[in-house]
Amino acid sequence: MKKILILLTLVGGITLSCSNDDDQVNDTPCTDVVMPGLAVTVKDGGITLTNGVAVTATDGEYIEELTLSQDLGLYHGAWEREGTYVITVTGDGYQPFTSNPITVEADECHVITQELTVNLEPIP
Repeated sequence: MKKILILLTLVGGITLSCSNDDDQVNDTPCTDVVMPGLAVTVKDGGITLTNGVAVTATDGEYIEELTLSQDLGLYHGAWEREGTYVITVTGDGYQPFTSNPITVEADECHVITQELTVNLEPIP
């Protein structure tokens, strides 16, 4: 009888350790970092524009003016927000730009940042 109890205890322990291993393999560790859905670079030829430029993302009734990261020269927005966005860029002395729809999706933890480079055309 003792041998059967020992055997059942060992089998139960093995089963539990296997299920715990499986749980750890399937769990994706997510970080607390907040990711932008959109990262937009605005240029005039090869020069990155940061002064006098406004970048707006629209998804249906949702409208957000993207924030400039001066050190990177990028406009970021749609933080952890999935959606289909149309980007509008305006700049002093430049023709306005409107993008085709850009879809931002997410994986199991965060949105997947979509990058866009816009080359503005000077007003003649």
